[in-house]
Amino acid sequence: MIRSIQYLRAVAALTVVWVHARYVIPGVAEQLGAPYFGGSGVDLFFVISGFIMVVTTAGKDVTPHRFFVLRIIRVVPLYWLATLAVIACAALAHPFKVPYPPMEIAKSLLFVPYASRQGGGVWPILENGWTLNYEMFFYALFALSLAAPRRVRLPGLAVILGTLVLIGKVFGPFAGPVASFYSGGWLLEFAAGMILAHGWLRVGSRDWLPLSLSLFLIVFGFYCIGALHSRFIIMGGAFLIVAGCLSPRICAIQNRPLLEFGNASYSIYLIHPFVLDALAWPWVRLFPLATWASSALFMALALVLCAFAGCLCYRFIERPMTSQLRKLVKDSGAYLRSQTSS
Repeated sequence: MIRSIQYLRAVAALTVVWVHARYVIPGVAEQLGAPYFGGSGVDLFFVISGFIMVVTTAGKDVTPHRFFVLRIIRVVPLYWLATLAVIACAALAHPFKVPYPPMEIAKSLLFVPYASRQGGGVWPILENGWTLNYEMFFYALFALSLAAPRRVRLPGLAVILGTLVLIGKVFGPFAGPVASFYSGGWLLEFAAGMILAHGWLRVGSRDWLPLSLSLFLIVFGFYCIGALHSRFIIMGGAFLIVAGCLSPRICAIQNRPLLEFGNASYSIYLIHPFVLDALAWPWVRLFPLATWASSALFMALALVLCAFAGCLCYRFIERPMTSQLRKLVKDSGAYLRSQTSS
């Protein structure tokens, strides 16, 4: 485990909460102004994902099947629970009406992008699950790359991701949601994370950038994702932040709360809309007119409650469920090997 990456995951998750919380209560966004970091938490997640996939498979004989199964165990169960919770809530609100067509439910659960009826965007039922469509697509491509010779895995996959984005720029925008979605520029962030991991592994964790340069990259990276609005520059900013956080001096920092939030970042990301909605219902009755003070108080409370709820979800749902599924897969593999050998 790279501590600083876990800390950065915590920052990314809480940044997403910060952005979404501003638009749950009418008037809060107007009182506090536009969020400085925008949606950059997602950019950090994508770069980190590309980085981690390379680091965790480097020097190991991981089969495409095993890699993809472990990724499914990591991502799918909690996402399905959260999606089904949205469907259940909608069904309770409208007991005599089917909340979502079966095809939308199937596409949401299977990570197939589709044009949502709400707002016309490409959103699954759990709207923040759109990032997982990208994640699962990247995992599928990465799994396939593991079947190739080691020397061509990273450059081959990076070229594929870059080519998809280039096709989208040259021939897009496409009418179909699948083609349009999977030719989006977000794919470059996975490639950037992979390239960063390759450089970090070659240089060595102890010989990575000196602390002064790393701090500069982090500060400049946050400036890029906050003060500038070019998508390409924001991607570059996310890359610089992750690169800077790999300094051995920064990796050595020990912070228990940030580590806990980092471990729970996936739970925080998935369940925070439920927490925000639950908080918003009494809040608008207590403070019908948004002021700067009430807006700031709401944002602070939202961050605390979402982080706390995410940690509870991680400890009592995500981690036990993931551990049991990993054990089940491991036991099944051992059983099949024993049957084969006998």
